Amino acid sequence: MQTIKNIYYKLLENADYYSILLLMFMAIFIMILAIAFIIRGRQSQAKERLGKLVGNEAEAKANQAPDRLLGQKQDTLAARISKPLHKLSSIDKRSVRQKMQLKLVKAGYRSNQAIYNYLAAKIICPLIYVSIFIFTRMVYNFQTQVIISIVALIILGFFTPSLWVFLMTKTRQEKIVKGLPDALDLMVVCVEAGLGLDMTFKRVGDEMRPLCKPLSEEFTLTTLEVRAGVSRDVAFKNMNMRIGVSQMNSLTTVLSQTSRFGTSLAKALRVHADSMRIKRRQIAEATAAKSAVKMVFPLVLFIFPSIFVVLVGPGALKIIKYLIPALRGGG
Repeated sequence: MQTIKNIYYKLLENADYYSILLLMFMAIFIMILAIAFIIRGRQSQAKERLGKLVGNEAEAKANQAPDRLLGQKQDTLAARISKPLHKLSSIDKRSVRQKMQLKLVKAGYRSNQAIYNYLAAKIICPLIYVSIFIFTRMVYNFQTQVIISIVALIILGFFTPSLWVFLMTKTRQEKIVKGLPDALDLMVVCVEAGLGLDMTFKRVGDEMRPLCKPLSEEFTLTTLEVRAGVSRDVAFKNMNMRIGVSQMNSLTTVLSQTSRFGTSLAKALRVHADSMRIKRRQIAEATAAKSAVKMVFPLVLFIFPSIFVVLVGPGALKIIKYLIPALRGGG
């Protein structure tokens, strides 16, 4: 019993040393495990290619058909890392998967692997934050504030991917809103030149690629959906879901009503472009009117104190140097 107590006390005295060794072991183990997964994935891809060359292409396609229909890749490293989160987030449900994929599509991530990378990031980020914090606090004893900090870092790491997707979605939507007036002008020119609506979308998508790549991708994808046999209204609805911007929703509504009632497409686009310019001008004027109110806090907190020090500082120094000693002497 005394031997066990001695070992226990020895471990407590050298807790920092053994903790560093444990972290190094875990880091090396995870690195080796990741390399093994990567090598295994490459070997499976090589076997698949060899099977296709040998003549097992039909069997390989049959095995891959469910994954292709579901848009999943079950043998990837990110999918294996994110498996523990599938049951917690009910990712196996079709509705939950569609909502998550739509959120990623709005941020510009359309690949089948994006959902697994997103879930894997939700697992890896808390581990990274906690590992960095433990490593930096290794020389101190664990206290209540350390445990609270670890919990806060886990929560922060879990929500970091969601915050990143939210910021990317807002950035992408801002780019689309800024590029939409130019796209409308190009659509007016194409329609007045005699092009149909489908060719107009294709032409505008090609021309807008250097100016606004997200908008160009959406126009091109909508054109491909219409060519694949999807109705135009459904294609417009899908584009609105992918973008999530009210300006694009109003544009597709105008296009649908124009094709439904047979009115002039060029005139409708020109009127809509003018109304959008007026709306942008009103938004700019409202933002400029709010700037005076928003500048009050920086002026009071940062600029006014510095101006006060510059103006009053020399006089205050002279008062302290000459007036106060004179008053004390006179008293």
